[in-house]
Amino acid sequence: MNVHEDSHDAVVIGSGVCGAVAALRLKRAGMRRVLILEAGEQGPDRIDLVGAFARAVVKKPGSPYGGRKGDVNAPGPETDDAYYRFDDPKDKTRRFKSTYLRRVGGTTWHFLGNVPRFVPSDFKLRQLYGRGVDWPLSYEDLEPRYSEAEAILGVSGDRAEWDEVLGATRSTEFPMPAIWSSYLDRVVARGTRDLTIDGTSVDLRRTPQARNSRPYQGRPPCAGNSSCVPICPIQAKYDATVHVKQAIDEGVELRARSVVTRLEIDSDSARVDRVHYLDWSGREHVTTGRFVILAAHAIESTKILLFSDPGRNGVANSSGQVGRNLMDHPQGAGGCLAPEPVYPFRGPPTTSGIDAFRDGEFRQEQAAFRMSIGNDGWGSRIEPPARTIIGLMDEERLFGAKLRARVRDDMTRQVRISYSAELLPSPDNRVTLSDHLDRVGVPTPALTFSVDDYTRRAFDRAREVLGHIFSAMGADPSSIRFGPSDDELFTGAGHIAGTCRMSTSGREGVVDPNGRSFDHPNLFIVGSSVFPTIGTANPTLTALALTLRTVDGIIGAWRSGDR
Repeated sequence: MNVHEDSHDAVVIGSGVCGAVAALRLKRAGMRRVLILEAGEQGPDRIDLVGAFARAVVKKPGSPYGGRKGDVNAPGPETDDAYYRFDDPKDKTRRFKSTYLRRVGGTTWHFLGNVPRFVPSDFKLRQLYGRGVDWPLSYEDLEPRYSEAEAILGVSGDRAEWDEVLGATRSTEFPMPAIWSSYLDRVVARGTRDLTIDGTSVDLRRTPQARNSRPYQGRPPCAGNSSCVPICPIQAKYDATVHVKQAIDEGVELRARSVVTRLEIDSDSARVDRVHYLDWSGREHVTTGRFVILAAHAIESTKILLFSDPGRNGVANSSGQVGRNLMDHPQGAGGCLAPEPVYPFRGPPTTSGIDAFRDGEFRQEQAAFRMSIGNDGWGSRIEPPARTIIGLMDEERLFGAKLRARVRDDMTRQVRISYSAELLPSPDNRVTLSDHLDRVGVPTPALTFSVDDYTRRAFDRAREVLGHIFSAMGADPSSIRFGPSDDELFTGAGHIAGTCRMSTSGREGVVDPNGRSFDHPNLFIVGSSVFPTIGTANPTLTALALTLRTVDGIIGAWRSGDR
C-alpha cells in the first residue's frame, strides 16, 4: 500500500483552543510549515448545526454534531453512547459522565463559556491541606499568562469584583465589561445579601465568561439566545474556530478527518520520528515534525500515547502515569420555587455564581466547590419543563386553562443553583484501551472512575448551603428539591482533566512544567490533560494559559537551534 509522507516544522494533533492557538503562535514565530491534524470534520456550517439542534427530539450537548449516514470516522462519545467502556456499565455512580467533541474547533463548540481562574491555593493543595499533589508552578507564575489568555478568548468580567478574591491578584483589566446579571441573579443576591454560613459570607459575583459583551474579534455581542450549550448561533461565545481560521489565513495547514493512530519513536534519539494517521477513506498517511504537540484532550491524547506502543505500556510513559488521575467536576443541583416570579429561560445559562466555598481550611477534610446560578429554570438536573407539565397533568389532573395558569405560575418562579465539586487525583481513576475497536480500527477508551468520600462530603455540604440560601430567599420549603437522584449521585461538568500529569520529576509525571515530555524531547502535551489537580474552576482558561507557556518554550528551543 502506498503511504503518503511529508514533513513539517511542527505537527499539532487536535484543533481545539489549545491546539489552534499553539499552531497560530508557532506560525507567527516564523515556522514555515505548521500542520494541524484533526480527527473530526470541519463542516457543516454553523447555521446547519443550529438547525440540527432545533430538529433534535432529545437535546443534548452533542445534538447538533451527531454523525451522519455514511460517515466512517471514529466517533466520539457525542455520537455513540457506547464509545466509553466501563468495568460495570450498570453502576451509574461509577460511570464517567462527561463528553467532548471530535471536530474542528473541539469541545469549545459546546462549552458553557465560563472561564474563572484557579485560585492560588489550588496550586499547592498538598502543602496547605495535605491533600492531592502540588503543582510544579504557582498562581504567580501563571498570572501573566492568565491575562494573555483572557485577551485571546475575549473574556467579559469586572476586575473590581475579582481582584484579590481568595488571594487571586489580577494585573490587568478584563478585555470587556462583565456580562449583565439576570433578573434571577438580582433576586438571589437580594435574598442572600446579609447571609453568612459558618462565618462565610455568601456573595454573588458575575462570572467571567468567554462571551462578548460588546463586539470583539469581529464577532457580535451576546444576544441572549440561551443555547450556549450546545451551540451559540451567532458566535458571540468564543469557540476555537476563531483561531483555526486565523491560523489557516496565516498559512497553517489543517487536515481534518485525520485520525492519528500512533507516534513512532526513533530508538536512538528517543524523539517522535513519525506521526501515523488515517483519513476517513481509510488511507494511511505519515508525517514528521521537528516538534510534535499533542492537543487532543485528556482521553484522546491518552489513547494515542497508549496505542502507539501497546506492548510496552505506550510512549511517554516511563512514569506509568499516562492515563491515570482522570478528573472532572462531579456536579449536583438544588432547586426551589421563589416567592415571586424570577423569569428564567432567558440569556446565557448562567451569569453569576458563588465562589466563597472554593477555598478554606475545610479542604483538609472535604472538597471545595463552586456554585452557579442557573438561568434555565430547574433544568435537566432537577426537572425539565416537559416533565413538569406531564407531572401536573398526570398527578394533579390539570388541563386547559388551569394547566396554563399553573405552568405560568410555577415555571416563572423556578430557581436552580448547581454545584461543581473538586475531585482529587487518583491513580485508580484512569483511561486504558478497551478490546472494542471504533470504525477505523482504533481501540475505544476503557474508563475506570469513582468519586471518593472527600468529594461526597462536599455534596452534602453544598446541599446544606443551598438549603440556607433557599430559606433566606423565602422559598416554600415543600418546593425544595435536589438532583440528581441517589442512584446517579452526580452528573458530569464536561471538565475532563488529568491523564498526562505535569511534574518536576519524570518518576511522577508525564511532562515537565513547560509541557515537554520527560521521555521524548520533541514531544509536548498541552491542554487540561497535564493538570496535576482540578480545583473548582472551569479548566479552559488555565489550559490555555499553560499552552502559552509551553509554546513560548517551543519557540525558544526552535530559535536556539533545537531543530
